[in-house]
Amino acid sequence: MAMKQTIIGMIENIPGGKSAVAGFLGFSEAELNNRLYQTKGQRFKDEELIAIQQEFGLTDYTEELCRLTGGCFVPHPEADRLDNVEISVLQLHEQSARGLLFEALEKALADGEITSDEEDTIRKLLNKHLATTQHSIECVISLNKRQ
Repeated sequence: MAMKQTIIGMIENIPGGKSAVAGFLGFSEAELNNRLYQTKGQRFKDEELIAIQQEFGLTDYTEELCRLTGGCFVPHPEADRLDNVEISVLQLHEQSARGLLFEALEKALADGEITSDEEDTIRKLLNKHLATTQHSIECVISLNKRQ
């Protein structure tokens, strides 16, 4: 169920939404909805979800797949696109991810216990924070390593 929600959320956050994704994949909106809601025995193929990510610059599906299998998705640094300004932006994203994690943790602890839904949210945010931190550090190393 978590993966289905991830895919739905990913598509809803794309500019143009379902119609943009349907057009990109060559589907009608009805065909896209069948895959999205897994009706009539239809599901997305991994290749379709990866293509959506690549076209629209997303990683939601890959991140959730890694999380569900006990891993963490960290993209490779693109050394030719890195500079100190980009590093600063990455570090801002890193701090933002950390802030969202601790905000969710504080909210979950407000009543003295963590529910399973809260735990799932905290674990997703922790995974995002760790991946963002690792990516930021990998980029700093890539930009500054001795040639």
